[in-house]
Amino acid sequence: MLNEPSSLAPRRARPRWQVLAVAAVAAASLHGWLLAPGVDLPAPADASRAVALQVREVPAPVPAATADSLPAEAQRPGKPAAPAKAKRVDVPPLPVDVAIQAQQPVESPEADIDAGLILQVAAPAATVSSSVTATAPAAASAATQGDAVPVYRTVLPPAFRLRYELHRGFFSGTGELSWKPSADHYEARLEGSLAGMNLLTQVSAGLLDAHGLAPVRYTDTRSRRATAAANFQRDKGKITYSGPQVEFPLVPGAQDRVSWMVQIGAILNAQPQLAAPEGKIVLFVSGAAGDADVWVFRYVGTENLRTDAGTWRTVKFTREPRKAYDRSVEVWLAPVRSHLPVRARFTANAGGDAFELLLRDIQLP
Repeated sequence: MLNEPSSLAPRRARPRWQVLAVAAVAAASLHGWLLAPGVDLPAPADASRAVALQVREVPAPVPAATADSLPAEAQRPGKPAAPAKAKRVDVPPLPVDVAIQAQQPVESPEADIDAGLILQVAAPAATVSSSVTATAPAAASAATQGDAVPVYRTVLPPAFRLRYELHRGFFSGTGELSWKPSADHYEARLEGSLAGMNLLTQVSAGLLDAHGLAPVRYTDTRSRRATAAANFQRDKGKITYSGPQVEFPLVPGAQDRVSWMVQIGAILNAQPQLAAPEGKIVLFVSGAAGDADVWVFRYVGTENLRTDAGTWRTVKFTREPRKAYDRSVEVWLAPVRSHLPVRARFTANAGGDAFELLLRDIQLP
């Protein structure tokens, strides 16, 4: 056993110069491999060790979306762009995609709106706050192609109360539209009920001017909902709402969801020639939930309607929906009764039930 080599015996150490030579050759080989062009580094198993191997600086590729923002010389083929000098800024710059979007014009689905309409709608915004100016394009973009928002001559009807049969889907009830004008003020009210339960109460109150109805406040109360309101602030030139923090410029001749039912008849009383082929009436109409849009009523034709109050010769106008969740509106007006609405039907574009009013009787003073 003494002659057998022991496994614990120390190995013979190599000379120091051999160790240094081998290390130098290995380092040189590794250094050359890392710097060789076209070589992809394998993904390391340990991210902390991978950092130590990244000894080559690789410039990040320029995203295609930012090509327009590069200097002209950087866009020439075959000539690399010079690196931009770093600048100290106090506020971090916007992300690249946000900056690019800010420089590009936003395309609207109604980009070919009539320029005259934009001027007429946006003009009042100059007299109100900057927040109103920011929302003015929303009112302008609400217009249909080639349609301006004019003001009309009007002849107002006398006070009246119209009672209706109300239909909504398979349900039936009663409705009432009342109109109470005075020297320079008015109130219009639309109410509806189904199965003895109040469905809605909409009230428009305001002034009377050379162009007919000029709403000041409009309220909308629905069953199981709080009352919502639209305020036509004529001294500030804007429409505001009780709920949403939205503002629209107050367009001359603007109406609400009740006042238009009287205004459209007043316009036809003064300009009956509009009830003819190609005839139309354009109104800027606001609801109470921060919504406002241009409603274009187009003449459809004449129709005889049989109601509990008799048979009426009517002129029919329709307002077609223009976007998702919009509504179509049909209204039949009786020329012999100051163009009062004998029938009206509202249908949601999203496939909801139609809401319809059909005259039952008329009460005049």
